[in-house]
Amino acid sequence: MNNIAILSCWFGEKFNKPQKINSIYDLKVWLYATIKSFLPYQLLDKLGFDSIIPKSPKDIRNCYFYSNNLKLKKEIIDKGWIFCFLDSTINNGESIESSLLAKKVKFLQLNDENTSAIYSFEHLIYMDSRRITDDIIKIIKLNTKGILIRKTPREKTTVWHEVDEAKGQERYAKSMAQTVDFINAKIDMGYSPESRVMNTGVIAYHMKSPEVKAEIHSLCDEVYNACLDLAQPECQIFWCILSQRYTQIINQLDFSVIQTRTGA
Repeated sequence: MNNIAILSCWFGEKFNKPQKINSIYDLKVWLYATIKSFLPYQLLDKLGFDSIIPKSPKDIRNCYFYSNNLKLKKEIIDKGWIFCFLDSTINNGESIESSLLAKKVKFLQLNDENTSAIYSFEHLIYMDSRRITDDIIKIIKLNTKGILIRKTPREKTTVWHEVDEAKGQERYAKSMAQTVDFINAKIDMGYSPESRVMNTGVIAYHMKSPEVKAEIHSLCDEVYNACLDLAQPECQIFWCILSQRYTQIINQLDFSVIQTRTGA
């Protein structure tokens, strides 16, 4: 287990509040989030509320959790993580800016005091804070090529399926016209729109050799830069297209093979 590191993150306030209150429902959400934010996390856990900070995966020593919220530091450490501060003024954890910041962790764009330690591990496993899995041994055994990733639970066999679904969320829809232009440009270059869509909530990286490590970082750079350049946090679209040049290092699993605590 000493050659494994877990990565996760959360950027924003302790609990998200609506940026604008346009209805009674918005007001209720704002009040509920405000009240929860002032309650100690120990009490929230006892009351059965889901905290935005999960417990670290079982029996794994090197678990790194990135956040820009210093108020979460004690809870992060108490729940078994090494706290990593990433300076940012982002408050809304569901915003485009927050989602793009999380991509720095997901796609290994790290450059802080913990980076050299993190990149020294043979296995890096990224998990969204709501997609924590304890199936670490299974992941290590199945990750024989370099990258292990799960397919989406609902079968999506073209990038256009993901585009259509993403249009329903405001933060993804905002840059969708430019994203479609990006896809069409890649198709003109020979990429296929007919590629199985992956779920990027859990991604395992196995740095099994210098050559594989270089390819892993190359793919991660491409996906991250596409997200950043287009201000489009829906990375599954870009992964669907850009990963086609890297199939030799990717293990694609059915969604149910790796279980997360939330089942998602």
